[in-house]
Amino acid sequence: MRVFLLVGALLLVSPLPAFCQGRDTVFAVHKLFREKRGSAKGLLSFSDSTAVKAYRAQRAGSPIATQDTRRDALANTAFTIAGMLKASQYSVEEEAAVISRYNDGGSIPPAIRRKLKRKHFHRTAGDIVSP
Repeated sequence: MRVFLLVGALLLVSPLPAFCQGRDTVFAVHKLFREKRGSAKGLLSFSDSTAVKAYRAQRAGSPIATQDTRRDALANTAFTIAGMLKASQYSVEEEAAVISRYNDGGSIPPAIRRKLKRKHFHRTAGDIVSP
């Protein structure tokens, strides 16, 4: 009789972590997308800061050399393109599509699953958003 109770208790308790897994996975996907959108904003702000630097130098009366202008323009273009690509790949709409597909019983795309690390599943004080 004890064996049956023990086996029954084990079978009853074993699926409980599976119920929490979905919620944790959605949280981790949300945290990953938020992190990647932040880095995309950083890339886009870099191009803005170099443009502001050139404008201020011009206003101060110390013109920038043509070679420096070309180099800054190339860096601005590269960072802007990288930031836009990352921002579009990790947009709010893409996040909602991945989470809704997961909630409907589908799997998370392999490219996103590979990027999920242990740190995305842990809750920190920075994850608490005040309303």
